[in-house]
Amino acid sequence: MRPAPFRVWLSAACLALAGCVPVSEATAPRACIGADGTASASRAVFQPGAVTVAAVGDVLMHVLLQQDAREQPRGYAAQFAHVAPYLRLADIAVANLEGPAARNVGPGGRATSDPGMIFDGTVYSGYPAFNYHPSLIPALSGAGFDLLQTANNHAMDRGPLGVDRTLEAIAAAGLPATGTRPRSDPDGPWHGVVSAGGHRIAFLACSFSANGMADPNRQLLRCYRDEASVLAQIRALGADPAISAVIFLPHWGAEYVETPDANQRRLGRAALEAGAAAVIGTHPHVLQPIEPYRTSDGRDGFIAYSLGNFISSQWRLNQRSSAILFFDLVPGAGGMQARPPAWLPTRVTRYTSGVVVQPAEQAVDGQESTAHVARVLGREGMLSLADIARLQGRAICTSP
Repeated sequence: MRPAPFRVWLSAACLALAGCVPVSEATAPRACIGADGTASASRAVFQPGAVTVAAVGDVLMHVLLQQDAREQPRGYAAQFAHVAPYLRLADIAVANLEGPAARNVGPGGRATSDPGMIFDGTVYSGYPAFNYHPSLIPALSGAGFDLLQTANNHAMDRGPLGVDRTLEAIAAAGLPATGTRPRSDPDGPWHGVVSAGGHRIAFLACSFSANGMADPNRQLLRCYRDEASVLAQIRALGADPAISAVIFLPHWGAEYVETPDANQRRLGRAALEAGAAAVIGTHPHVLQPIEPYRTSDGRDGFIAYSLGNFISSQWRLNQRSSAILFFDLVPGAGGMQARPPAWLPTRVTRYTSGVVVQPAEQAVDGQESTAHVARVLGREGMLSLADIARLQGRAICTSP
């Protein structure tokens, strides 16, 4: 037996590295969630005639997640398998891709030879300068995502070439992006559009920062430096008869702080006044509250200040706990309006079989995450898996 001091050290190391976490998924997912009974959720989502949007926070693929994907026969797809059935229920699902997914681009933004592996620590790497193997993009598409936000403080981690090749990978997967643009189209739109239910929904993303990385070609839309342009674009999109609604996706706020700052509140409200139907923020890596807001012209919307980490290998409770935010867009005065949102708590867990993000109620120790989400976002809009199945009127089955 090891001496006691070693056992104390080992316990601390396990907590820091998430090595002492549940080792089996055997008790985690049920195969199907039944649709019997009446939904108990107090928020209306998935309503007939509405466009239902699902939004998540940061897709932040630290070294552990890239290494895990390398070992999985399905690659990155295995990490999203348990949430995919719920993302696919929405008409449109969006995520923040936190970093480049640039094929064969090394440190400093230089083109390099193909390393022939998903993770090598140089071409494809983790913090502080991320780059993910582009196979992540089709995995996100396969999980149900319809648009990716590329405006964030890691957008320039592989320089101008990294932006170009990330956007190429997203386009190759058939997805639109918002918040960055390629050098080949310097005057192109910053927004992306997704069509659903006969409506065209525009998404506009920006970032507060590029972590000091050079952006010589202005490929990244900045939330505060370019604020006048951001608000003008929201107004123009809102006035465009071909666009039914505008969703604003700012990357902002202070990391690991659960309260929005004054700049977030000011810009979020200004975006709604300019014509956005909803504001969904990212960057703090923890959840921040949702604020309902009525504009001066009588439109109801909301600001979700931060959806935290959708997936990462940050293991504190508030960093591994997040939610899929669902909301309906319905016809209203001046275009479609966002109904109050509802949320399905999620949790990231490292099992012996790999790392997954899954509905919290399916996860080992998931009740901790459910309680955390309820504390930050409230219980009024909380969805259980049974609520979703009942709202859908059918059983929802997870992937094995």
